[in-house]
Amino acid sequence: MNPLLRQGSALLIVVGLSGCTAPDPPVLAAAPSTPAAIAPARVPASNDDIANRPIQDDPEPVPAKEGTDEPGHAVVSVALDHAGDMVVGQRFTAADADANWHSAGLSEGGQLGGCEYYERGSLPEGISMMVDDDHVQRFDLSLLDGSDETITQAGPFGLRLGMSRAEALERLPRGSTHKPHAYDPETGEYLTWQDPGSDLAIRLEIFEGKVSMLYWGASGAVELIEGCA
Repeated sequence: MNPLLRQGSALLIVVGLSGCTAPDPPVLAAAPSTPAAIAPARVPASNDDIANRPIQDDPEPVPAKEGTDEPGHAVVSVALDHAGDMVVGQRFTAADADANWHSAGLSEGGQLGGCEYYERGSLPEGISMMVDDDHVQRFDLSLLDGSDETITQAGPFGLRLGMSRAEALERLPRGSTHKPHAYDPETGEYLTWQDPGSDLAIRLEIFEGKVSMLYWGASGAVELIEGCA
């Protein structure tokens, strides 16, 4: 657990023992009266900028490389508003996608500012992002080539592909909703959590009790069943 969170929990226990019940610690900012269509754009911050990242995973232990004392690679930080240093609402155009970026080719020959998916670049491995009208809208735990390669990168709240439904519900904040999957309501469903303090959300697609897809970002983009399609 983050040391700051551990200290905060200890303070709450002391207050409770003094004769009154301490309120739950604030996690999310108050909801705006008129949420924007997407989360407001801001300059990307570093993964250590806790003040600007209210929804942040605790770092997971990194196993040492086999046969050495050298630690493994740290998992790149992700939260509802970002993946790596890419932020929901941030402007991103085809001109910004240099040779390090790979696109799905959805907008080739299409209208300027159309919807497109990108991966690689400065994104964590295994994460792609949806860009619509030249702004980042959402992030997906998926590879654009549709391969079966295992994605080990975790999403917000430590959620992972292949995780059981029960494990996912333990990690999701309270208040998530569920409804039958659009294409396979018998064995599939959507689990969605909307952040009450912003226009950010996360959705999991569950099939046969396992997380098969996971995406997060602007709530309107999260509601899209087929992304850009």
